[in-house]
Formats: sequence, C-alpha cells, structure tokens
Amino acid sequence: MPIRAPVFMMVMLLSSCVVFANDAGWQWYNDPIKELPPEEKTIAPAPSPPMDIMEKLATLQEQTKRARAEAIMYPSVPHFVKYFQMQNYWTQQAGLFSMSAKKAMLEHPELDYNLQYSHYNGTVKNQLSADYAEQRKAIETLSQHYGVMFFYRGKEPIDGQLAQVIKNFRDTYKLSVIPVTVDGVISPLLADSRYNQGQAEQMGIKYFPAMMLVDPKRGSVKPLSYGFISQDDLAKQFLNVSTDFKPNF
Repeated sequence: MPIRAPVFMMVMLLSSCVVFANDAGWQWYNDPIKELPPEEKTIAPAPSPPMDIMEKLATLQEQTKRARAEAIMYPSVPHFVKYFQMQNYWTQQAGLFSMSAKKAMLEHPELDYNLQYSHYNGTVKNQLSADYAEQRKAIETLSQHYGVMFFYRGKEPIDGQLAQVIKNFRDTYKLSVIPVTVDGVISPLLADSRYNQGQAEQMGIKYFPAMMLVDPKRGSVKPLSYGFISQDDLAKQFLNVSTDFKPNF
C-alpha cells in the first residue's frame, strides 16, 4: 500500500497534465485572431504615378549626359557601348520626328512653309521678283502719305557713303527725298541738300545718319532707319514699316 499510493498519485498527476495540455491546445485553436494595432499593420506602397513627359525627357537627357561623361572619364568598351546605344536612341527619335513632320505636311498642307516661300534654288528668281514687287509697292504707298527726309553729317565718311546709297535709291524708285546736313557740310552727291534749321531737334533726332518719314498733314514723324544701310535693306525697311513689321513667315 505504501508503494501503490505514490504510483497512483503520479498517474493522477500525469493525467491532469495531459488533460490540461489538450484543453489548452483546443482553446488556442479556437481563439479569434487578434488584429495588430494600426501602427503595426504592413501597408503596401501606393503605385507611383506615371512619369510626366517632361520629366521623362529630362531623365533621359541626364542619363545620356552621364553615360557620355563616364565614357570620356573612364574609357572602356562597356561605357562606350552604353553611351552609343543611348545616342542611337536619340538618332532614331530624330528620324521618326522628321518623317512624322513630312507626313503632317502632306496631310495638312496649310502648314507647309514651302507653299508660300519656296526653299528650292530653282524658284529663287521668282521669289525675289515677288519680294521686289512688294517692296516697290510699299515705297509708293508710303511716299503718298509721307515725305522722306535724310539727315546726315557731311564731314563723316559713313554718312558720305550712305549719301551714295540715297542718291541711287532716289534714281531707282523715283522717290523724293529731302537731304538735310546737320553740320553745315553738303555732300557733293546731294547737291540739293538743305541746312538744318532746328528740324532735327524738333523731331528729337539724336543719332545720325537718319532717315525720317514726315506726314505734313498730321505733323507726325516716324523713323525709317538709323546708321548706314544698303539699298536692298532700305527697300526692305520700307516694306517693314508699311506693314508695321508684320513677319512674312
């Protein structure tokens, strides 16, 4: 009996441990899953927005510059190949852009500059003739409303050279130009010159030589040119002033 009592007690103790272990396991299996606090939850990163076209262009340009710098500073086959591949990309894009432009001009001829101003050498003569006609028309139109006055310094070589241009211009376009000497020296090419009697000061002319358009009816003055100018450029200047410098492109 003394021997069996301890054995019985040991069996009972082990049985209780097994039951406890089974109950504990069952309870763990059926316990609801506890949610983690908000700060401990794993949040998946939001997808990055697509790169803007300007950002993409800037990134590619920067990568190309970097690849070129690496190929120069650290010459090697891999570095050169990387740079050359990126250069080929830009060349390919330039070719695609050029061809898309040609296709666009065909589908939208109103955008074709060549229709108005041909860039082919064979059409230059006709284009120049049209330009000269417009310039002549502008000179005739302005001369109907304005008088032309040329203020010059007879002692200055540049002014004397421009006097030759003015003489040829008057003969070519049959334009009436009143030459005025501001230093009292008359150019032999402009024998009909007048002396300045305050006209230059009244018109506010501070730079010479100067050509001015004067409207005698309104008393208004409009500058035509300052400094030396060739005969061709002077004709173009008449056209520019008459159109208020409207671009012809």
